[in-house]
Amino acid sequence: MSVFRVIQEDDVINDKTIVTSGLFQDGVSSITTFFTSSVQSGSTGDYSLDVFRFSPAANTSASVQFGVAYGHYAGSGSKGGVGVVGERPSAAVHSQFNQLINPPQTTRFVFGSHTADDIFVLAMNRARIREQMEPGGWEIHLSGSNAGPGGTKIKLIDDSSTNKGGNTARRNFSPEYNIVSGTLVGGRVIKTAASAEGAAGTYGKFYPSIGVLVLNVNRLEQDLSTPSGGQFKSGSNADGGNNDRFVTLLKNASFFSAKRQEEITSTHYFVRAKATQFNSTTNESFYTESVAGVKRIVPGLLNDPKTYITTVGMYNDSNELIAIAKLSKPIIKSKSREALIKVKLDF
Repeated sequence: MSVFRVIQEDDVINDKTIVTSGLFQDGVSSITTFFTSSVQSGSTGDYSLDVFRFSPAANTSASVQFGVAYGHYAGSGSKGGVGVVGERPSAAVHSQFNQLINPPQTTRFVFGSHTADDIFVLAMNRARIREQMEPGGWEIHLSGSNAGPGGTKIKLIDDSSTNKGGNTARRNFSPEYNIVSGTLVGGRVIKTAASAEGAAGTYGKFYPSIGVLVLNVNRLEQDLSTPSGGQFKSGSNADGGNNDRFVTLLKNASFFSAKRQEEITSTHYFVRAKATQFNSTTNESFYTESVAGVKRIVPGLLNDPKTYITTVGMYNDSNELIAIAKLSKPIIKSKSREALIKVKLDF
C-alpha cells in the first residue's frame, strides 16, 4: 500500500497565459451612464470626483468605477493662494500625479510640443484593474459644444498598436503610451498619430500599470470648448468646477470601454497512481467487522481490491497539506487499472 507519491521534476509543467476581462462593475467592458455622489461633491469634490456606473443614491450596490481630478501646477481653477484662504486643491492634485509619474525635478507634464499648465486625470479603481489596464483595450468618448474632430464628439484610444514598447522618456511607471484620436471599432484605427499633432500637443498619456489617463486640458479645450472658449476654468483663486465639467463631457458622449489584463501563471502536476499504488482506503465501506470487533477487509475486495479516487491532496516537504483538488467524478482504481490525474494550480 502506498499512501504518498513524491512529485518528480518531470511531473510538473509551468506555463503563463494572458487573460483579459471587462473592467467595470458586473464584469462589463463598456458603460454608457456616469453618476457622481452628491455627498462627495459637497465634501471632497474639489479634489476629485468618484464616478459610478449606477446612481449611488438609487442603487445600494453601486461602486466606484474611476475617479476624475483636475490639476493645475500653480493652483489655478481652485480657491486659495499666498495670503488667501483656501486649500488650492488643483495644486495638490497636480503635485500628487507629477510626483507619482514624472522623474525628479519635473514640474509639469509635456504632451508632444506642449508643456501643460493643467491636466485632467482619470484614475481607475485599483481593485478593478487588478494587474493592469489593457493597452489597446480601451476607448473613451468626450462630447462638448462645438465641432471637434469627427463632429461634436472626440474618440480617444492609446497608440500601443503602433508605439511598441511605449515612449522612450523615463517615467516612474512604464510603459507610457500617447493618447490619440481613434477608435477600436473595426480594429485599432488611429486617426492622428501623436507625432503629427500641432502646437496644442497630444491628447494625453496613458499608464496601464496603474490604470491612469493624464489628459491635456489645452488640447481638450481646443476641440471641445465653445467657439469663444471657456469650457474649463483656470482663474486664480476661483473654483472652476472643472471636475463636474469633465463628468459632463462623459455624460454627453455616453461611452467608455475598457478591459483589464492579467498574467496567470499555471502549474500542472501530473499525479500518477500506478497499478500497485492506492489500492486500499480507510473508508468504512472497504471493511467489515468480525464478532471480536476486529475490522477486516470485505472478502470480495481482499484479493481484488478496488477503490475510488475522489480527492488529491498536495503536501509540502514538511508533510503539511497545502492544497486540495476535487475530481469532477470518482475514478476507479485497482491492481489492473492505473490512473493519471492532472492538477492545475493558478496564481
